[in-house]
This record gives sequence, structure tokens and C-alpha cells, in this order.
Amino acid sequence: MPGQLSLGVDIGTTNVKACVLDTSRGRVLASAAAEHPLHHPHPGWAEQDPEAYWTAVTHCIAGCLEQYPGPASDVVGVSISGLVGVTLPVDRTGRPLRQAMIWMDSRSEAQCRSIRERVGERRIQEVNGNRVAPWFIEPKALWLREHEPDVLERTHKLLSPAGFCTMRLTGEYAVNHGDAGLFYPYDHRQGRWDHALTEALGLPPAIYPDIHSSDTVIGTVTAEAARETGLAEGTAVVAGGTDIGAAALGAGATEAGQAYYSMGTGSNLGVLIPRGQPLEEYRILKWPHVLDGMTLFDAPMAFTGASLKWFRDKFADPESVLAERMGRNVFDLVTAQAEQVSPGADGLLYLPYLGNSLAPRWDGNASGVFFGVQPFTSRAHVIRALIEGVAFDLHSNVRIADEAGADFSEMVLNGGPTKSALWNRITANVTGRRLLIPDVDEAAPLGDAVVAASGAGLYRDMTEPMKHLAPIRHVVEPDPELHEMYGEFFDLWERLYRDLEDSMARHHALVARHSDPAPSQISGAGSDH
Repeated sequence: MPGQLSLGVDIGTTNVKACVLDTSRGRVLASAAAEHPLHHPHPGWAEQDPEAYWTAVTHCIAGCLEQYPGPASDVVGVSISGLVGVTLPVDRTGRPLRQAMIWMDSRSEAQCRSIRERVGERRIQEVNGNRVAPWFIEPKALWLREHEPDVLERTHKLLSPAGFCTMRLTGEYAVNHGDAGLFYPYDHRQGRWDHALTEALGLPPAIYPDIHSSDTVIGTVTAEAARETGLAEGTAVVAGGTDIGAAALGAGATEAGQAYYSMGTGSNLGVLIPRGQPLEEYRILKWPHVLDGMTLFDAPMAFTGASLKWFRDKFADPESVLAERMGRNVFDLVTAQAEQVSPGADGLLYLPYLGNSLAPRWDGNASGVFFGVQPFTSRAHVIRALIEGVAFDLHSNVRIADEAGADFSEMVLNGGPTKSALWNRITANVTGRRLLIPDVDEAAPLGDAVVAASGAGLYRDMTEPMKHLAPIRHVVEPDPELHEMYGEFFDLWERLYRDLEDSMARHHALVARHSDPAPSQISGAGSDH
């Protein structure tokens, strides 16, 4: 195995995961995971400490290397992917200037209105291919300009979480095409910065790092990074990709027309389309896949897996205590209760918007709603409604993708909640799509390891090993009758949001005026806080 190993690291919203891939045998030799915290200091805010990213990354790399009996020099390439839509300013020494504002942070609605008025949403769409929303980098950067001007004044570069940790490995400031696609000045047709747009937005071009293809070697592990991680000094480090792009690759989604559904704290539906295929649809986003020439037509959804985590943290004390005593997964004990309830949750509907809504609504005022509570409504009904509400949110994006011309009949799955057979059945029945479950534990770090191996010359290209690395082990077929039933509830679910949209805006304003700036954090036994 000397010189045949690569290492992939994925920075998710609440976890970092890593693996070592033996390319000579086509198998994962070691894996590791570590959590990092998410902070909500004010309503609508969502921040993370960039140093916590790096701490979790070093922990995972060191953990993988400890499991491998050979020398660290057997690892010849490293790739890091990460969550997107993150505004992370660093100074000239690479030190973070503040907490990173992540994708679910919705504080920059006023800046979005300003962009629409001063620059125009149409110009953003023509250059970047996407809409104006707080999810992107520049609205949050403009919030900094207004509220923390000293931070923006001292900013040397804006980095993604993957770019930040790649910089900590190599000392090089870089961004891959996937992460760059979340910056408005990224010209999605040309694959370069359009700094005329940067200046129109009122931002300095110098804060944007150089763009590289995912498997391009951008530097090597420094002596300092070698001490912190256990990697050999001089190990090649590639530019990496987005967490969704890496996960799609790791699950085996490599061809145009394939769809990928990833579930974690949030979720993403990604449909692979050729880079040149025009899609005049802006409720779903577009950014470069890790594979050159491919675009992910991507629908991010917030508070999907986070909805069940919210229930666990606030209401699942009995299950948490029992899980600890039995050595069981608390989520298995929670979701098992939903099996007792009929499909449709006896009419209980859930809008999964615990803070805001991403695709397809992009409503920063949206809030979570349970509708249809009756005297017999139980905890089990609530759990089932949570899962079905997340599936309805996915279905709203599936229908839009269809209408836009990105039609697909099946989805490749990956992510924690997709390990639940119940969750998968509900997803298949709500969407009417066949679900393909690959024999892959964690797709994103595996995809990263493939990207690293390609950059190090161990593979001819990134698609070469995927049929062997990600074989399909299970297929979930939708039930046509249940799909029809869910379709009726889906129509009501859609109408419910429209009916409440104005009330949600009013509620949001009242909360901003009258709630505690830092709401009380009351956690149950299930909380990891």
C-alpha cells in the first residue's frame, strides 16, 4: 500500500468526517468523525467558530492515521470538502476575524433588498446563475460592511470552510469551483470572477481567492500542519469541493440526469446536468460539481434532519435515557414510534421551517408550524409528521426540477437519516421516486478521497473507481396508492404555507421586537449542548 492511499475530509454543518482510501484494493481502511458546535446568538443568526472546523479536521485526520498501521507518508493526497454559503473572513495571517456566518443565517435580508435595488436580481442571475438570498456570501459580507466595518476593512480573503482548512494545511489561499459558485461574482459560464460585478456590489476584488478545479494540487502539507495532523510534510493537497459535490461523487452520481439526495442537519437534492445546459429556474440553485463540465442543479433545504434533532433535544428525555442504558441509537427509538401511526399522520402536517426556509421558498420569515392537532394527537403523530413534512419539502423541489427540465425517476441516497428504513419509505412514497441506496457508509469523505486520489495521479479521473466503490445494495420502490394519498395532503401542505406567509412575516417582526435577543436555551436529556 505504500504510495496508494488518499485521505478525504468533509466538513458538515455539525460534524466533520474523514476516511483513508486504499486505491490499490478499492476499500476504506480507516474513518473518523468529530462534532463541532453551531451557535444561534440571536433569532435568525447561525454562526460557527472557524477554529472549531480546524480542530475537528485535525482530530479526524489524526484519528484516521492512528488506525492505519503504516507510515503517514503512504497517504499521497488530501482533499477537503465543506458546507457552502459560508462567509468566513480572514486577515493576512489567515486568522479568522469573526465567527463564520453559515448558510442558514438569515440576518442579511435588508442587504438582499439593497442588492436587488442597486445591482438588480437579473444581473446576478446572468452572471452567477442564481437568485438573491441570504444563503449566499455577498449579502452577509454587505451586512459586515454595515454593522462590522472594521472586520471587512481588515479582511484579506473570504474563504469557505474547506478553503480555510486547506489554507491551514498548505498556507495557500484558494477556492474550488464549487465553493466559488456561491459567490455572486463567479461567472458560471466562464468559471472565473467577474469583478465588474464585485465592484457593483461595493466589495474589493482582492478579497476573492484564486479559483481551482477540485483535483488540482494547490499546495503541500506544511511542517506546522504536519505536527498538528500527523500527515507527512509535503503531502499533496488538492482544492477539494463542496460537501454536496463530494457526497454525490462518493454515492456514485457521476452522469448527467442522475439525482442525489443527501440528508444531514439540512438536506440537498442535486441533479447532475451538463455545464452548458440552460435552466431558467432560480428557486433551485446551480453550482459546479467536483466533476469538470458538470453542474449540480441543487435544492438546499434547512432544518430537515435538524427537525428530528430538535425533537430529540427538547422532548425525547425518556428515549435518550433508555438509549444510553440499552446502548442504542436514540433516533432509532424515536422514529420507531412513528411506525405506530398510519401514513398521513392522521392529518397532522408539519412545515419544517425552524428559523427560515431555503429552496424553493427562500423565505427568511418562515417558521415551523404544526397544523391539524386533535385530541388524539400523540408524540408518535408528531414524530411521523416531522418526517413527512421534510419529505413534502423535498417533493416541492422535485416537482420544480421536473418542470425546469431536469427530470429524473430515481435518487441516490446518503446521509444519517437515510439509514432509517421508515424515513426512506416515506421519502419514496411522498416523491413517487425510486430510491437507490449505495453500499457506502459516508459518501462525502469517500468522494473527497477519490478527488484527492485523482489529483495525486492514482486514478485517471474521478469517475473511474465509482462503480466498484459505490455499488447499489438496496432499492426502495414507491407505493403508487400511498403516493396518491400523500399527493392530496401535499396540496394542502402547500396551501397551508401560502395562507400563513403574511402571518409568518408579521410574527417574525414581532419576535424581532419583543423576544429576548438571546432566547433561553432549555435543553432536555437528549441535547448534546
